[in-house]
Amino acid sequence: MFKQKIIENYKLIKAKKVDNILILAGSIGVAIGLFLEIAIINQIFVWPVLLGICIKLYDFTEKIERSIVPYDFNNLLPPPKKKSDKS
Repeated sequence: MFKQKIIENYKLIKAKKVDNILILAGSIGVAIGLFLEIAIINQIFVWPVLLGICIKLYDFTEKIERSIVPYDFNNLLPPPKKKSDKS
């Protein structure tokens, strides 16, 4: 039940492109904090940036895992030589 809620929320986040919004809003907040030289603003607005990057990295690893092609080692190796029974 809890896992299904997480999966549904993740799909909603990806559909609404929330990760891009988090990164953009956090970057703007950090830039404002640097411009005004207020450290607490930087410390607050860095969290949305980190959360957006984590969502993007998770999506990237899911894409890589889906694109991995399993190898069939039986097809890669040549067949063994047959022994002749003419001894």
